[in-house]
Amino acid sequence: MVPVGIIGRYWGLSLIFISLNVCVFNSVPFMKSFIVSLLGWVCFLTWPASLQAQDAPGPDHVVDTIDTSADIFEDPLPMEITLTLDLKLFQKEKYKGEYLPVMFHYRFNDTLTLEKSMRMKARGNFRRQYCSLPPFWLNIKKAGVQNQNLQDIDRIKVVTHCSGGKGSADNVLKEYLCYKVYNIISPVSFRVRLVKMHYIDTGRKNKMTESWAFMIEPEELLARRHDALVVKKDDIPMAYTVPEEMDLVALFMYMVGNSDFSITGRHNAKLLGFPGFGSKGYTPVPYDFDYSGLVNASYAVPGENLGIQSVRERYFLGLCREDQAYQLAIDHLAGHREEILGMIQEFPHLNSQVKDEMIAYLESYFIEAERSGFIQSSLKSTCR
Repeated sequence: MVPVGIIGRYWGLSLIFISLNVCVFNSVPFMKSFIVSLLGWVCFLTWPASLQAQDAPGPDHVVDTIDTSADIFEDPLPMEITLTLDLKLFQKEKYKGEYLPVMFHYRFNDTLTLEKSMRMKARGNFRRQYCSLPPFWLNIKKAGVQNQNLQDIDRIKVVTHCSGGKGSADNVLKEYLCYKVYNIISPVSFRVRLVKMHYIDTGRKNKMTESWAFMIEPEELLARRHDALVVKKDDIPMAYTVPEEMDLVALFMYMVGNSDFSITGRHNAKLLGFPGFGSKGYTPVPYDFDYSGLVNASYAVPGENLGIQSVRERYFLGLCREDQAYQLAIDHLAGHREEILGMIQEFPHLNSQVKDEMIAYLESYFIEAERSGFIQSSLKSTCR
């Protein structure tokens, strides 16, 4: 469909050319006048759309449907989203885990905004109880979203700032980077999309706040990308996973200081079944890193049975394996050392002090992993 503004331009230019024809009709042969008019039409119709838009940007255009095949998790640039809801009621009802209505506004560009009526509910066992604004599910099932990549997706996880203050906002960005680190380590990982989130609280006279957030790729989409099956069974022991994949997950978790996961029960880990998984084992995919030492959230504490005092202390929870098997995983992480540290260093949304602290923490792992006796003292001493 051609926008109304462009149609108006067509008519405006045609009237100009008609007027020119009338003015020159008595002094210039008719054919010459006709050619001038025709050339004017051709120039306009073939003029680049981007330049036409620059000439006449027009007012913001709001739509409720955009048919697109775009993969929202491929674009590295942050999305800009506004949620209009009774945030006061959401915070009051967060413990119940029930859906509440929300108006979703996604600004595609300076002249186009998508508006959809959706539903959202708080998620996360601990953060739902502790955070004033916990992570939430954004339910898109009945929103009529016209996106080929999301057609079979009912809901998307959104991670938000837990509470007010810059430290909480930084924690969102640090957890986002944990996902990006594992994206480097393994292609079988959840992709994430950074969001500049604006909230309009109808329960507080349309008070506006903004902070960082990020969306997590739905596990159905992750499985589809890899031609795998989502396995929703909580009684699978770690011994039934693909050993090499489990080693990468366990060593990554050790590197970022995250001991808050378990394969049995699928606590902060999802399972995929690749072709032949009945004999090869299940593939684990980690998520939720707010309890990691790399994020170092103020509320994060280690499990009581681990014997460590802080989440900054590393504790290995992987399978007991031969030294050669561990060394393969160690070498794999070491091979991505510069890419991981460089990605954090170049991240534009954290200040240099926070990034330096993250890099120093990761560097401490790489230095430790290079020492003789690392496997015996740090991995085999606590393996399962």
